Amino acid sequence: MSENSDITCPLCAASAHFFMRKNNCDIYACSACRLAFVYPAPDPVGLYTQDYFTGAVRGFGYVNYDSDKEPMAPAFRKYLRLIEALVPKRAALLDVGAATGFFISIARQFGFEVRGVEISAYAAHQARQKGLAVTTGTIADLPLSERFDVITMLDVLEHVRDPRQDVLRARDLLQERGVLVINTPDAGSLYARLMGRRWHLIVPPEHLHYFTRVALCALLEDAGFEVLHVSTIGKWFTLQYIFKTLHVWQGIALWKGLSQLCSTGPVSHLALPINLHDNMFVIARKR
Repeated sequence: MSENSDITCPLCAASAHFFMRKNNCDIYACSACRLAFVYPAPDPVGLYTQDYFTGAVRGFGYVNYDSDKEPMAPAFRKYLRLIEALVPKRAALLDVGAATGFFISIARQFGFEVRGVEISAYAAHQARQKGLAVTTGTIADLPLSERFDVITMLDVLEHVRDPRQDVLRARDLLQERGVLVINTPDAGSLYARLMGRRWHLIVPPEHLHYFTRVALCALLEDAGFEVLHVSTIGKWFTLQYIFKTLHVWQGIALWKGLSQLCSTGPVSHLALPINLHDNMFVIARKR
């Protein structure tokens, strides 16, 4: 454990104090904006292997990414209806952290010209096998000659080592008046505050940053964006994914057994709506 008193917040530079240690990672919390963050931040590249998307044997990720995301389609359509009201027809959309392309497949159905970038070589390859334009890499790897009307970061910003740099890069890649769309866990939500160290979304080294609404909006404003919309949009999850999450959270063998039981047959398609109001959906426009 490294209770270094000199550690400062990567967003606002205020002093940060030791919060907790989990999965061999130290997590600090900002005394001002209340951002929580892993320090030192590990390199995430090695985490997003094939196992992360198909198996989750190491405890992180998905048993089957596309199957687990299928119940999310209604939430993705809500996102897209909000986005399409703010951008031109046939808008160019870049999805950061596109994974196997599930979201951009839906966005293409809405009429967007879609492109993705994905850090996982395995997932990016799977997306390309579907005929989707997904580049292996990060947003920093995209040339500034490219321009987009919309950039989405859906359940991504909490995974990256330097959220500020990724947001600034998104600003540079956006057309004038382009929009940035973010969905990320809300560490300032009532549920997160009630759970404290037991909040199930504290999962380093997968999640490296835990934003409050204040911290995220301040980051966006400082990076040259005007925040247009902040809300919580509920999601649906398969029973298999729910039980897997419970097992990772609590370590109880029963949850692992139930997750495996729900992986095949008709029950594998069952999903439940869950909205603990501990995620935030944010749309910001480039100034």
